[in-house]
Amino acid sequence: MPGFGGRLILAAILIASTLFSSIQLARAADGVDPKNPHFPKPPLLEPNVDFWKQIYTEYGVGDFVLHDRNNLGVIYGVVRVGDTTNQCRAAELARSEIQRLRAKHQDLLTKLAGGVPPEELGPEAESVSQAWGCPCPPDVLLRAADNIRVQQGLRQKVDEGLRRARKLLPRILAILREHKLPMELAALPMVESSYDPQAYSKAGAVGLWQFIRSTGKQYLTITRKRDDRRDPIRATEAAAHLLRHNYEALGSWPLAIIAYNHGREGILTARAAVGSSAIEEIIARYNGPRFGFASKNFYAEFLAALEVVRPVILEHTQPSNARPPLSAGVRQG
Repeated sequence: MPGFGGRLILAAILIASTLFSSIQLARAADGVDPKNPHFPKPPLLEPNVDFWKQIYTEYGVGDFVLHDRNNLGVIYGVVRVGDTTNQCRAAELARSEIQRLRAKHQDLLTKLAGGVPPEELGPEAESVSQAWGCPCPPDVLLRAADNIRVQQGLRQKVDEGLRRARKLLPRILAILREHKLPMELAALPMVESSYDPQAYSKAGAVGLWQFIRSTGKQYLTITRKRDDRRDPIRATEAAAHLLRHNYEALGSWPLAIIAYNHGREGILTARAAVGSSAIEEIIARYNGPRFGFASKNFYAEFLAALEVVRPVILEHTQPSNARPPLSAGVRQG
């Protein structure tokens, strides 16, 4: 049996443990992962992160997910085609069925908005009504009828990206460590290029980190004879500088991430317009020019990619019995 001094020590340990658990629970309620404090997942964004993780890991090139553009937790159905691994060919094969399913759900949403009971319209209407938590205002359903979007699955593309990541991550992580940046940022090229140094987008973004020419010229050499955007090492150095500058200007890593897509000035404007630095507030309330679906979902895509890439990142960190969080050693300013 412990003496009086021992009981005091035990009581102090129990109090400290209870206090720590309470802090951990409070942080979790705010979407802050104690192991990953720089990149919180606010509850409001959880359906979006879950959606993108499904797109990355469950749905392949032949799967086309019909969902609400603003509420990614609402999925109306999936069109599936086979016999091809080509993205464009799959989209062509799925087009007519996508149009049919979209029209069907637009009709159901319009009828529900007009007051037709879902049980009179069949099981699909009941499912749609339940997804929207009806009874709900007619304008919500009418808006939803115009907001049906289609997302093609990316599982194969992500699998290819993970194979490339295993070769590229050691150098990427070393550069992030040199710049004292969170190791989690190594997951960003999955969103941008699936770790393809030769990737090229319709918008003219090039390379592993998908720099457009105007931004790339601030950090890289881009001429007719030389384009450093295609060099994974130089491009990673440039991305490290850009992300650091975003963080210093915006004061948080979620905003630094979304600024990578929407631009630093664009997010400064968004923050001022909304009157908040909370990523979920900006995503929910800001409707400025060019702040469309891609920008609104960029942080959620990053968090989903981080969940997928994290095991590979950990493979390339120094093994230890007491491995620190990925963010260990981050400079705060």
